[in-house]
Amino acid sequence: MIQPTSVFIKTVLKMPVRSQCYPYLIKTLDAFFSKVKMDDSLPHCNNRNEFDLFLIDSNGCNWQNLIPADLLALAKVKPVIVFNAQSDAICEKNLLLNNFKGVFYNNDLPEDVFTGLMRIINDELWFSRKIISSTFNEVLAMVSRFEPQANHDTDSEHEALSNLTKREKSVIYLLAQGANNHSIAERLNISDHTVKTHLYSAFKKTNSRNRIELSNWAQRYMAIRLPLQN
Repeated sequence: MIQPTSVFIKTVLKMPVRSQCYPYLIKTLDAFFSKVKMDDSLPHCNNRNEFDLFLIDSNGCNWQNLIPADLLALAKVKPVIVFNAQSDAICEKNLLLNNFKGVFYNNDLPEDVFTGLMRIINDELWFSRKIISSTFNEVLAMVSRFEPQANHDTDSEHEALSNLTKREKSVIYLLAQGANNHSIAERLNISDHTVKTHLYSAFKKTNSRNRIELSNWAQRYMAIRLPLQN
């Protein structure tokens, strides 16, 4: 059992329309937990241990293909739930494979939200049975197929990481968080052209064919090796 006493809700403070389950979710958390804090950004890395459970509002986000790297890293060490999600903007399998505990959709009924919260608190998952079953079968098939290559894959991973420059790692990290070239350039105080140069080099070193493959590579191999953004 998770037994959370403090909950952090990363929300969208200026959301024009709240889903029907939104106010019910907040009231349920207030009733069950001694400390509930809401903000539109995650707490500083040093303060995250103050909270036992994190709920992430995904309104307006498209995480069908990529999940932000800071959330991936958070889900490795803390129970994380995605809520207020739109069905066409979320991939449950990606969330499940990356250690998220569950997802609530913007049209979920209050009783379903309550049941899901209780299940997660009792250390269960809140995804569709079909997704859990198919994902479990895929993982088993992948393990049996690639187990002999595990050591080789680990060596290749370390080699690719060691070949990347510090600047290339910074560019990849921002890319994995969903930043475009211009945003990366502004954050790192470099030109858009320089960003492209670093990306092309990173494509080659990681055997990635495009931005999505590079982001997936980063989320798999780099999320736990880079500091979380505040």
